[in-house]
Amino acid sequence: MTKESPGTLDYYLLHADADHNRPTGLLVEEFVLADDLSAARLRSAGWTPADGGWWSSAAFARAVRTDARLRDRLAAVDRSAAAALHERLGGGPLPDEAALRHRFREDVPLGSGAPLRLKPGPVVHRVLFAGNPDERRLDRLGAVLRMNTRSDRGEPGVRGTGRLRVNDTNVRWQLRRVGGDVAWCIDVTAEPADPHSLRWMLRQLVDVARRHGLVPATVDRLA
Repeated sequence: MTKESPGTLDYYLLHADADHNRPTGLLVEEFVLADDLSAARLRSAGWTPADGGWWSSAAFARAVRTDARLRDRLAAVDRSAAAALHERLGGGPLPDEAALRHRFREDVPLGSGAPLRLKPGPVVHRVLFAGNPDERRLDRLGAVLRMNTRSDRGEPGVRGTGRLRVNDTNVRWQLRRVGGDVAWCIDVTAEPADPHSLRWMLRQLVDVARRHGLVPATVDRLA
């Protein structure tokens, strides 16, 4: 994983079908995190010139997480690719991120509260994802996440474990199946607890997972 900071917002190309032959617009999203780094709300806006420009819909943001057919029409991209499509489809220069936030008019509230303590140990930040990538994508994701899969074969649902030292903080993450094998998550711990390093690491992990077919749904705190 690169140590360069990705953009603040998440960008997706919208396509007419799952084959991604004809892009029709953009989806721009942002997860607003609480002080404890759990997700407080999801902000979202779409741009489709056929529909008259920018629009914001909480129902659409929810549908992206629950409707596989709609999700298959999305492709995660960086800001430069989103800007190129915006211009190509006649929208001109893509507004900067401060201006894009003014397009977020209908947020999705996300639950947050004190972590459920199941056992002693550090708090776990669980990033829950929608999507079901194929084995090839999962293998590529595991490689980019620098995961060791051999040591986790006996732990149910765990695909692999990665580690990185960030600013004197030891960060550990696990990619695992959850919810009766219907969803994926990345569980992240940081010792000693450092919110700045953890926030940076969560952003990095989400950005990598997005590029491999997973769509972030929320960030919870567990223990």
